[in-house]
Amino acid sequence: MMRAIRVETRHLSVSHDYSEKWQQVLDLMARIVSIPAALIMRVEPPKIKVFLSSHSDGNPYEEDELADLGTGLYCETVMSTRNELTVPNALTDPHWRNNPDIKLGMISYMGMPLIWPNEEVFGTICILDREENGYTQTYRQLLAQFRSMVERDLRQIYNDKARAQEDAALRAEEAERVRREFELLRAGERKALQALRESEERWHFALEGAGDGVWDWDIASGEIYLSNRCQQLLGLSQPEEIADFKLWQTGIHPDDLPTVLADLASYLRQPQGSFAIEHRFLKDQGWIWLLGRGMAVSLDTQGQALRMIGTYSDITERKHAEEELQLLNSHLEERVAIRTAELKKAMQQISIVEKQAALARMVAGMAHELNTPIGNILLCSSQIHADVEAIAKADAEKQLSRKGLQAFLEKATESCDLLQRNSEQAGDLIGRFKQIAVDQLDQPKRSFNLGQVIARLLQTLLSPEHHPHVKVELQAPSDLIIDNYPSALEQLLSHLIANSLAHGFDGKETGRITVAISREGNEITLRYADDGKGIETELHGKVFDPFFTTRMGQGGIGLGLALVHNIVQVILKGQIRLESEPGHGATFIITFPANAC
Repeated sequence: MMRAIRVETRHLSVSHDYSEKWQQVLDLMARIVSIPAALIMRVEPPKIKVFLSSHSDGNPYEEDELADLGTGLYCETVMSTRNELTVPNALTDPHWRNNPDIKLGMISYMGMPLIWPNEEVFGTICILDREENGYTQTYRQLLAQFRSMVERDLRQIYNDKARAQEDAALRAEEAERVRREFELLRAGERKALQALRESEERWHFALEGAGDGVWDWDIASGEIYLSNRCQQLLGLSQPEEIADFKLWQTGIHPDDLPTVLADLASYLRQPQGSFAIEHRFLKDQGWIWLLGRGMAVSLDTQGQALRMIGTYSDITERKHAEEELQLLNSHLEERVAIRTAELKKAMQQISIVEKQAALARMVAGMAHELNTPIGNILLCSSQIHADVEAIAKADAEKQLSRKGLQAFLEKATESCDLLQRNSEQAGDLIGRFKQIAVDQLDQPKRSFNLGQVIARLLQTLLSPEHHPHVKVELQAPSDLIIDNYPSALEQLLSHLIANSLAHGFDGKETGRITVAISREGNEITLRYADDGKGIETELHGKVFDPFFTTRMGQGGIGLGLALVHNIVQVILKGQIRLESEPGHGATFIITFPANAC
């Protein structure tokens, strides 16, 4: 069945006979209506062209003159609406007073659309006047008659083109029918064409094999054809040296032959796509590596392969390179193992050095802190000893007076008070030092509501009565129950709060502390944040070191955050991270398992 004919009207030409007839109509209409311009316009997006113009006095429009669409022309409205348009006086009509034709003095207009038979717009037929003109009904009927005449001609032009295209399509179909019949006439040459096709397939595959040796295997007879290049690859001087498939198998390495036959049999069961295998082959009393590729090019009615063609490539050098690379890799693995062991040993040494340095810092800090109370204790004890010897000597010499005894007692009392205070200070320092090495076995573990425990602690440590200028906010699930060490968490928060009060809010009138708790799986995240002075970035790596403080000599000994770090890692088995910038407060992010081991 012939497909529907579609005529492209945009480039469809109008013959001279038609245009001459239309020109006569325009000239006649201009004389009858007594107007300066009668036009036939043709749309050629993005332009509109004066296709024909009346040969009348005062007509400003020239044939083949082009104007841009989208500028407010009378004809543009006629084409877009596909309706006739009458404008008696554009100067008194707000909608038309700025249209381009006024610049040519054309202030009145009457036009109608011209439509092709396929409903596409050809253009317009119109008349224009320099004076106000209402265009009588008679003039409208005259213009409509002329439009009908032009559209009849357009229909004839369109049909002529459609018939020409239809004739061409019929001729093409006839040519195709003749071609098919001619192909049938050539059926007698099928055998010769098949032989030619087999030869083309053979050499085409040889080209695809990048010039390697070509083989052609007739599966039914077992015969194998080898190209000259293939014979060279296999080391054959006479083609009859491998006359069939079974003889060819004898050249394959015994270790590779089972794999080759198994892969080939698997391909022949379902001969789709291509076949490829690598194996060794005996050549000149030595073994070479070959890459064999092939495909079935002929199948019987059951889909079984009748014939295969393929190529052989010598890949001996590539195989030797792979063996060398494998050897290098094995040696590389040995060197990596040796280097890894060396790095592990070095890391162990670094760890030992770091531990020794940390221990040295702790001992130095402890010694520094204990020097003052112990020195005071020694001074007091020496003073008391000297005073006792002096009072004993005075008594032995019968020179002890009541006033001297009272002075001795007063000095002894002062010395004892000083001994007491410094002993207590030394004891407190030793107690804190012991907390650095706190053991989780000393902490009782139980199930508890984490939010409630922290809420009670915050109420106790930051009560409005004692800290009216510190705002506290707790964000915690109401039903969060964990099995852990409540006293350890209380100590941890106590030290963090003490750090905020002593350092973060120092010199500030107000402060805010926020504690936020969340749970994901078995992991608890506790975020402790204050809006204090913050901590300088270069100090982040030191704040958790024992005895590190920025208030040396002002009452700070630098154990608070060290204790926090120790509680998190040793007791809670978690991690702690600091986020802080000067002037933006400090945030400690602590993660630990909800259920302690």
